[in-house]
Amino acid sequence: VSHPIVIVVGGTDEGFIDKSFRCYPGKNKTGDYHGEMNSALFIRWLTSQLLPALVEPSVLVLDNAPYHSQLTEETRCPTTATRKAEIVKWLECRSLPFPPHATSPELLLICKENRPEPRYTVDEIIRSWGHEVTRLPPAHPELNAIEQVWGCMKQHVRSTLQRFTRADLQARLQEAKLIATKEVWAGAVRRSRSFEEDYWSPDSIHKNVEPVIITVDIDDKDELFIHSGIE
Repeated sequence: VSHPIVIVVGGTDEGFIDKSFRCYPGKNKTGDYHGEMNSALFIRWLTSQLLPALVEPSVLVLDNAPYHSQLTEETRCPTTATRKAEIVKWLECRSLPFPPHATSPELLLICKENRPEPRYTVDEIIRSWGHEVTRLPPAHPELNAIEQVWGCMKQHVRSTLQRFTRADLQARLQEAKLIATKEVWAGAVRRSRSFEEDYWSPDSIHKNVEPVIITVDIDDKDELFIHSGIE
């Protein structure tokens, strides 16, 4: 397969969310799919497919992929790539004092010391639709039930793919989608919740876990496709 296949979908312990499944061929021939998704594409899927399909208030749990984590304009802080004039403007707009002859590194230090609390564009959109957002800690895929669902699907694709053509891959993906039944999803959710309970129990600070929806994107160079999902 010369191009990756990109899959974006949402799911709960009831299975895939109706009308949230999106599958399209990537453009990169190198096998590195990391540039195949960006904030604009994710937000387009979020607002045109996922959010309209949610029939009741939900909690979307996001990982910290770059396309989930675009800062709002108000909370974006200057970086070393920012021109000095723009850094000065940022400070002046916030009435932050600075020496008149300060260098760019000195100005950036003042910016860093006064960095606003981050807010994310995706979070703002989700809340505007009447839902809530929480974010997963880094490097904890075991808390994502959808990880286990993807594993089940990928195992089927790897074991049945024969011709290594795009058409064959898409056919195997459709089969894999059917294999990820409600029972598979429910079992995956139970397992992820058991990990979460194990993490909370030593500190005795958490008693009940509310149902959540999880959106994930995996960084796995061995995958046949990339995805973003929800649990």
